[in-house]
Amino acid sequence: MTRRDPSSHAAAGITVTAIADAALAVIRTDRVDGLTMRSVAERLHVRAPTLYHHVRSKSDLLDLVARNAFDQFTADNAAYEKLRTIDEWIELTRSGSLELRAFYAEHPGLAGLIQSKAAPDRDQGDGSRAELIRAQIDALVRLGVPEPEARHLFEVTARWSLAAVVAESADSPDIFTDGLDLFLYGVRARLVDLVS
Repeated sequence: MTRRDPSSHAAAGITVTAIADAALAVIRTDRVDGLTMRSVAERLHVRAPTLYHHVRSKSDLLDLVARNAFDQFTADNAAYEKLRTIDEWIELTRSGSLELRAFYAEHPGLAGLIQSKAAPDRDQGDGSRAELIRAQIDALVRLGVPEPEARHLFEVTARWSLAAVVAESADSPDIFTDGLDLFLYGVRARLVDLVS
């Protein structure tokens, strides 16, 4: 009988979720620039080649992080399913944007990574990010916003938030919140026009 190397992916019990979580832990301490296959393997107490059974390259690793970084926001999905008014959508989007800003602050460089991978069809894939995006778009459609406009409004809102986080400096923390409120004031006016 052949003995399996204990660092093999099966023996180590490594999962894609564990890899994504370890990658986020690396980003939290070492920024996106410090993310390597080796640094993730060290967090998981395996050798780097073990990871290649799940991710083929650093680019794949970055894609995995972008897809799975939002697992902690799954409660927002349910909240978007329950909302019934434009004002509820605005308030939930505001609180979600502030939560995401805090999440990005804990993971330096992640907002820039997510922004670089933003695509209009990102709700079509798998992972927590796609599910959260679908929940937000579906909520707008249920409120009476035609789907193309719902997708566009989501995209504009998401990209504004990402760009504002990337551009934010530590010496002006109120600018994000003030900008978000002004931005959402305009989004609300657009939504009212679309559903009336």
